[in-house]
Amino acid sequence: MEEIINNYKLIMEQIKASADQADRDMDEIKLIVVTKKFNSENIKPLLDIGHIYYGENRVQEALDKWPDLLNEYMSTKLSLIGPLQTNKVKIALDLFSSIHTIDRKKIVDKISQYPEKLKKIEELFIQVNLANESQKSGISIGEFDTFYANTEGKLKIDGLMCLPPKEDDASIYFAFLNQMATQKNLQKLSMGMSSDFKDAILFGATHIRVGEAIMGNRVG
Repeated sequence: MEEIINNYKLIMEQIKASADQADRDMDEIKLIVVTKKFNSENIKPLLDIGHIYYGENRVQEALDKWPDLLNEYMSTKLSLIGPLQTNKVKIALDLFSSIHTIDRKKIVDKISQYPEKLKKIEELFIQVNLANESQKSGISIGEFDTFYANTEGKLKIDGLMCLPPKEDDASIYFAFLNQMATQKNLQKLSMGMSSDFKDAILFGATHIRVGEAIMGNRVG
């Protein structure tokens, strides 16, 4: 557990250095610690030192381990950073503070059916599939403008999210997502993971999603 805390402190130092390099305020950048496949005992050391922001990829996994933690550590903010299925929308709205993966009309329509639950949701992001990768979720660039226009009347969108291809230079995609957000006057960018968050910060990331660099290697 000490290793997790040491990793966390190192990442925070790197975030500060990258923010300084970009002439940005470190407080503008939220570190979302990705706890996919890690249990409560692995997470508690970070909760105990006061870290607030966490991310999960699957609604069911989050439901299995987070409700008790959220009751115990009431300032915690949990983000959904993986695909959202329509049959899990109601649960997700109860459990998460932010959803980073809005990517199709069915999800927009389903979320819109729960206006009371939406009141507690702090942030909504559209996931953009910048490289049009078939194995990844996200709205394509070609469909984005129409999708955004149709979504805007139903949900308050706060920002954009992306997952660049692993084999490419992520900076190109971060710069493009930043440009897309600017065109829509969106202030938030969820981009950058363990391997590329420093570059993401240079290109305006407001939310970075770091898992293994803090938590260690996942099992399974």
